[in-house]
Amino acid sequence: MLDPNRWLAWTQMLGGSLRGMLSWAAQHTGLPVVLIAAIALVGSWHLFRRSLRFAIEIALTATFLLVLAKLGLLRW
Repeated sequence: MLDPNRWLAWTQMLGGSLRGMLSWAAQHTGLPVVLIAAIALVGSWHLFRRSLRFAIEIALTATFLLVLAKLGLLRW
């Protein structure tokens, strides 16, 4: 169950498919692979930041509601 080869096997698959997607996009758009990779990296970073911010807001709201419920100020 704790075999490191098994845990890291998905990274090799992901790397191969990522490389294939980048080369496919480069062939069909005419843009260099490096430019497409940079665009994908920046886009994923922005998406990660927004998702993280949303997750933090949800966690804070849930915590606030649970505190209110524990204090008896909120009933379900």
